[in-house]
Amino acid sequence: MLWKPPAGTTTLVEPLDPEPGHEALTATVVEDDRLLLDLGASPRPAETADVTASFFTPDALVRIAGILVAVKERDRTLYELVVKDIDRVQRRQAPRVEIALAASLVVPDAPGPMVSVLGRTQNVSAGGCRVTTEQRLAGGDAVLSIDLADDSAPVVAQATVLSSEHHGSQWDYRLMFTAIDRDDRVRLERLVAA
Repeated sequence: MLWKPPAGTTTLVEPLDPEPGHEALTATVVEDDRLLLDLGASPRPAETADVTASFFTPDALVRIAGILVAVKERDRTLYELVVKDIDRVQRRQAPRVEIALAASLVVPDAPGPMVSVLGRTQNVSAGGCRVTTEQRLAGGDAVLSIDLADDSAPVVAQATVLSSEHHGSQWDYRLMFTAIDRDDRVRLERLVAA
């Protein structure tokens, strides 16, 4: 399975042949390696059931078709979701393209000296991007510069950090543009459409 929801993620589980009162169940991911689910107070389905599980992420709805299998874990019954198929439905207003471009971020209102944090984009759209850096970004809104690698001036935008993740020596930032020049937005739209 290429996509794994982290432990603690909530999902809507819909049995394909539900019994009355079991049409929709909610569950929480307990262990992401095996995709173990805790149904909490939801009704218990049969020992195995064909289901569709919907996971709502910031950038997409991920629907998994699979089989829910009851698993005894210590003093409780959990359910392992055995994946048959994964479908991603993009939730963003602007489509994104996976592309690695040089980027720099500056937080003008950060305390202390102004520091430029260098990184690379993971994906880009006309409305935002994801950037990976090896330095932590000071809190607050940032000014972002993206080098389109076409000998033109970089795209510059003000951005709000929607989320950040720290993995080893790298920081991952999801950014939403809050102010961008119309011409720069058009350049990004062309990049995404290419």
